[in-house]
Amino acid sequence: MNQIIKLSMLLCGSAVLTAGAAEPSGELDYFQEFPVALSASRLAQPLSEAPNAMTVIDRDMIVASGSRTVTDLLKLVPGMYVSYYKGSQGFAAYHGVIDQYSRSMQVLIDGRSVYLPPLSSVEWADIPLTVEDIERIEVIRGPAAASHGANSTQGVISITTRDAASAGGRHISYTYGTHGINDTSARFGASGEKYDYRVTLAYTADNGYTDLGELPPQVPLTLANQNALLRNNNDSNQARLLNYRANYRPNTVDSFDFQFGFSHDTQGVGFVDKNPYPVNPYRLPGDTATTNGNMPHDVIANSGFAQLDWVRALAGGDELRVRFYHLQLAQHEALTVYLGGILFTDHVLQSMKSGRDEIEVQHTLALSERNRLVYGAALRRDSLDARGHAPVFAWLSLPVDYVSQTSSDEWRFFAHDEWRPTNMLLVNTGAMFEHNRMGHENLSPRASLNLHVAPQQTLRLGTSVAYRTPALVETNFPPVSPGVLIVPNASVMSPGLLPERMLSRELGYLGEFPQQGMLLDLRLFSDQLRDGIYKSHLSNTFVNGAASEMRGVELTFKYNMGRDSKLTLNAAHILARSNGPALFAAGENAFSTVDPARYNDLVTGSIPMNSASALYSRRMGDGWSVSSAFYYQDALQPMDRPLADFQPAQRRFDVRAAKSFHGGGTWRGEVALTIQNLFDTAYTEYVANNVFDRRVFATLALKW
Repeated sequence: MNQIIKLSMLLCGSAVLTAGAAEPSGELDYFQEFPVALSASRLAQPLSEAPNAMTVIDRDMIVASGSRTVTDLLKLVPGMYVSYYKGSQGFAAYHGVIDQYSRSMQVLIDGRSVYLPPLSSVEWADIPLTVEDIERIEVIRGPAAASHGANSTQGVISITTRDAASAGGRHISYTYGTHGINDTSARFGASGEKYDYRVTLAYTADNGYTDLGELPPQVPLTLANQNALLRNNNDSNQARLLNYRANYRPNTVDSFDFQFGFSHDTQGVGFVDKNPYPVNPYRLPGDTATTNGNMPHDVIANSGFAQLDWVRALAGGDELRVRFYHLQLAQHEALTVYLGGILFTDHVLQSMKSGRDEIEVQHTLALSERNRLVYGAALRRDSLDARGHAPVFAWLSLPVDYVSQTSSDEWRFFAHDEWRPTNMLLVNTGAMFEHNRMGHENLSPRASLNLHVAPQQTLRLGTSVAYRTPALVETNFPPVSPGVLIVPNASVMSPGLLPERMLSRELGYLGEFPQQGMLLDLRLFSDQLRDGIYKSHLSNTFVNGAASEMRGVELTFKYNMGRDSKLTLNAAHILARSNGPALFAAGENAFSTVDPARYNDLVTGSIPMNSASALYSRRMGDGWSVSSAFYYQDALQPMDRPLADFQPAQRRFDVRAAKSFHGGGTWRGEVALTIQNLFDTAYTEYVANNVFDRRVFATLALKW
């Protein structure tokens, strides 16, 4: 009730400021030309000439969705699965066998790759970035290793932040809502003849998922309700961040773009175990758990990055770009581990610091009026320093210490050529040659034919090969205690592990109807994975041998109903098959931790066969705007979760209403109310305890 009162006070207080309301600013203009793709081939191209199917989420869509997190925005991509292991630990997978790491998705922010060892996954909560700072998101739907290298076997999420010139003046915003939502941000900047800059300071917080409570004593312990024993009452997240971006133009041909950012994040992880088994006599005073290997504790993370881009404009429209960036992530946690009611380890201390340095040179040139080429090279160094202290059986004083330090170098060459032999036909060809940290050398080619069968009617036929380099946790998998971070050690535990290989083929149609304000994007695809990596139950190491195929169709329809209304519809239908039954017959359970007798082919069931999303926004008079979003997903069984975590079909409906206003002088503002899961369908996300019920929050934003 107190939260509802505070929400009402915030809305009423902001309504007082609406005196003198005027028409909304250009920032709220919902009409926009059809977008241009920037990341598919490293060349700026209309969508009709890109070598891959693309989804572009622009600034207007970001605002209309009402999303607080970057991962939630990705629900607007057809075929994308988005979920959360804990309240702040999100992940996204495109056409992939679903687990909480999604190692086959490349994620770029202003061109820098943000996945890090040891898991080659993305720690979304630790990135010093707010949704307000995002200008657009481009998603390459399908393998794109020819442009962006390993870990692009499913696709690429390329995030472009708002440039320094767009942040003139001062902006502040405050969001408050249910589930402990409490966000504050301040952004300021200035533009000059040669120098622009912007600075963002932000604090975000929420309590994660609702605590489901204890298992009633009359309910027997069964597989179907085993996760009800684990309570998500330590699921909060608090992040403090700063990011800075500046652009300096000393002359008419050179441009220097500099960025840096820092984030301090505290995540609640672990579970309270209410298992109704006899109390352990060795339990310490105050401890309530008896069998849990992951007691509630906090993970403290500090992350940072620095990036410098130099762009020189050359004669004839050619361009030279040099990019260098450094990023790092340090995590620390302490926990207590129980096994079978016995104190296994007490006060486990563990920390991990991973980092990356990369320099890339890229040259874009026009070979002729009908031919453009971009080529370049990059060198990368990844590092990992993991340390831990685990007093095994603390009451017997048998300590265990571990230290793992490693670094690796990778280099790559890439090139992409765009050739227009006739006005109707465009040929995109490209490849990347990589030398990875394991000494493997892979060539990832891609080719597509874009045929303009009629004005603004395009058929696209494409094929590509992509590779995924094994993560450190797969090549250096050590025997560790439950509840302790999986920390790679120096000795290779899985020798001879090969990169995964993806062969993708697609047939696409793109119809643009500017007079009617419509766009239709249709894609048929077939993705074949070979040498898939899985944890062998026979050798207790990671091995190659999993194979799968994804086939299906995707659809995107956009309709701009004049300058005031916009509608986007997405849908995907995916059929999957694998060699899971053959591996099971050979004694392997390659695709899940569940009993194969209960669930035979996990690949087929771990991907939603049907999914859809819709986003509608409308701008009305007197500064009012409304928007709504709908998300649907078929039932699925996450491949690395027990049967208790089976996810029924999801249906979620969000609404957002906003009122913009002008104050005196240069003051402008907006007040907005967002309701996520309006009908409170209370669906499950990834883990059975992650029940997404209704969330309500209000935002007040001011600019002057």
